[in-house]
Amino acid sequence: MKQVNRTYLVIGVISLILSGTAFALPLTARARPRVQKFTVKITERGFEPVYLKLRRGVQARITFLRTTDQTCATEIVLRDFDIRRALPLNQSVVVTLTPKTKGEFNFTCGMNMMRGKLIVQ
Repeated sequence: MKQVNRTYLVIGVISLILSGTAFALPLTARARPRVQKFTVKITERGFEPVYLKLRRGVQARITFLRTTDQTCATEIVLRDFDIRRALPLNQSVVVTLTPKTKGEFNFTCGMNMMRGKLIVQ
């Protein structure tokens, strides 16, 4: 009976080692995603949220969704990134950019009346 128990113990230890769970090292830092994803809704109150915090050097994918026809925000403009896109009502519009420098960058409606801010850290 002792020989059978030892065999099971050895098989169990080998299985744990091969699966990587027996001697796994603790992770000291979380892996950072390769793409930052955000959604900005355009409502009667404006851009929601107004501020987005981005990491420098990491691609950002910002989805803009205009949910109202009661504002002038029928397009989105990011002058610092040379981006201008139409915002059809109730249709998602994805803007992709990679911020290269730290700082604050505005995004606005086409008439520059509604404003939001990208804060790159």
